[in-house]
Amino acid sequence: MLKEHPIFVRVTSLLLVLLAIGFAADPRRITVYAPQANYQIDLLVRNGVDYVGLADLLEPLGRLETRVQANKLTLIFNGAAADFQDGRRQYRTSANSHLELASGFLLVDGRGYIPVASMLPLLASLAGQQAEFHATPRRLFVGPMQLHFTAELRRSPTRLVLSFPVAVNPVTQVEKNRVHLFFRREPVVGSGADNVPYNDPFLAATSFAEIPGGAEFIANVQQAATVVLGDAGHTITIAPVPPPAPATQSATQSAAQSQSAATNPAAPQRPAHPFVVLDAAHGGTETGAVLSPTLLEKNVNLAFAHRLQKELQARGISVILTRNADFSLTWDQRAVLSNVSHASLYVALHASASGHGLRVYTSLLVPAQSAQQRTFLPWETAQASYLGPSSAAAAALAAQCTADGLPVRNSAAPLRPLNSITMAAVAVELAPLGASPDELATLEYQQKAAESLATAIAALRAKLEAGQ
Repeated sequence: MLKEHPIFVRVTSLLLVLLAIGFAADPRRITVYAPQANYQIDLLVRNGVDYVGLADLLEPLGRLETRVQANKLTLIFNGAAADFQDGRRQYRTSANSHLELASGFLLVDGRGYIPVASMLPLLASLAGQQAEFHATPRRLFVGPMQLHFTAELRRSPTRLVLSFPVAVNPVTQVEKNRVHLFFRREPVVGSGADNVPYNDPFLAATSFAEIPGGAEFIANVQQAATVVLGDAGHTITIAPVPPPAPATQSATQSAAQSQSAATNPAAPQRPAHPFVVLDAAHGGTETGAVLSPTLLEKNVNLAFAHRLQKELQARGISVILTRNADFSLTWDQRAVLSNVSHASLYVALHASASGHGLRVYTSLLVPAQSAQQRTFLPWETAQASYLGPSSAAAAALAAQCTADGLPVRNSAAPLRPLNSITMAAVAVELAPLGASPDELATLEYQQKAAESLATAIAALRAKLEAGQ
């Protein structure tokens, strides 16, 4: 979930309603969920028929080339070819299969369009991808992308817990008698019981529906409610707002806390949130760069993350890792895990066999204007409001590495998921000091780099936390 900008706490219920309306405002757009990417496609309407652009549909899914000659279009997708002719329903694939569209093919300004009704057979024949299209909400699921969830009303204390197999990032709207969860990026679908009565003193009923642009879950509550995202985005808990503690009890607790602080002033205070998120890039089946015949980037990144974590903790800096073992995370999952931590600094860790020393990167986004910072933060450009502290953090890291004798370069780059991080965010890439990439896995090099970065991060702590 995107961390809240300070202005969010003053957003009125009217703006939340407007957000909810805007969420599903465009019925002439298809939302596509695929293993490669989640994206949206604008539709073209001709003679009452909805058409989708071939390039819009296929380009995010693989390698695409198109050639136009007169009124014909030849398309090559991942090596498979198909020929279309303007106005004709039949088209031919490279396997000499003659297939038919639901309506005539359109060639408009050099771009090819097919009827929405023909998307599934085209994906199956040309891309070898089985897909499912939900026509009313206009949601297309390519491959086994549908995300089912469970809802359980638990007791002692009473709360409704939604559980998801992967991390989710809903937009939340809490009203007097309703809690709305809007799922825009996740392919959440119903689990067979979309309208459930509970008749509980807290929870009357729940409902779920797919809508244009995503899906919506509604909890009809009979008391004021709170929403908490937990388990790194895998659970959402809707619970009654706890009653305020009696004044006498609060005074007693305050006196006890004051006495404890007076008698034990050195007692450490556990921070409410970690200060640093370390994101070791790649993992699992995504190996990253092959640095040498025996060295994969994913392993270097994880080992360095553990070493940097140890150095930071030795300096009193609280740290969490997006992954602490060899498993895969999507870019969106990394961003969600980082943003819900409410940390002050995000550091992505990469490694490369080329170059010399360290590279420190920030996002390529354009800084947000002050007026823009008072609105909801778009997922794809959320980092724009944090580029100031990000640049300051990158400069501090680079300066410390230089002071410690490590070659370093500081620049901006389009590295994911930096654009979606809602805190100061940098990426650090290790490259060998010498000629051999195997140096990246050595204790001496990793330790030296970890000590320099940890020293710089510790020095940044007061400045970054003051800006939270």
